[in-house]
Amino acid sequence: MVMIAQAVRKLVSKLKVVILLVVGVLTASSCSYTTAEKVKAKVDAPTPEVNMFSHCSSYGCQIVQQVSFEPAEWQQILSVFDTPPTNAEEERETLPKAIALMEKIVGPKTGTSEDIARSWTFTFLPKGQLDCIDESINTTTYLQLLEKAGHVKFHDIGTIALRGNQLDLMLLHNTATLIDHESGTSYAIDSWFGANGMPPDVVLLDDWIKGWKPSS
Repeated sequence: MVMIAQAVRKLVSKLKVVILLVVGVLTASSCSYTTAEKVKAKVDAPTPEVNMFSHCSSYGCQIVQQVSFEPAEWQQILSVFDTPPTNAEEERETLPKAIALMEKIVGPKTGTSEDIARSWTFTFLPKGQLDCIDESINTTTYLQLLEKAGHVKFHDIGTIALRGNQLDLMLLHNTATLIDHESGTSYAIDSWFGANGMPPDVVLLDDWIKGWKPSS
């Protein structure tokens, strides 16, 4: 019986260590302790331009790099709009394609080409990875560049949205947003659920706030 009791105590001790590690990871994740709007304000990046814009990475914008699109790269991005959207719904289908291409082009320049889907959940190595704060800030930057180029015609770019709080036990999560001009409906445009170069998900913001996530 003594040996069994000692074994149980050792097992409980190990479980406590595991639980503390898990809690530590969740707490350390910038998605779980702050909002992207606060980080964005702290970074205080200049207004993005095609030839110079700020890029966030390494969880909570710990690394900020100044990046640019070369003329040929920018033309490649604009080619996504060769068949221009004629309404808000089509624009919500086209913008994610352009953002995916922007991520692919930026990846090698910033060392983030290997950014995985839902990063911080499956990796303990933040360098070169983007959490939801990095993703939401960068996606907003890309939208601003496209808007300046005249390719965000049916939406306004909203502030970065947040879901989760200490009362509902939902981890904090951030997303870029779009607001439909005609209906006033807000949409989440969330790049975090996909790996680098994958189109962001666009869903009703109300659904997103309630905890929406991809089915796979």
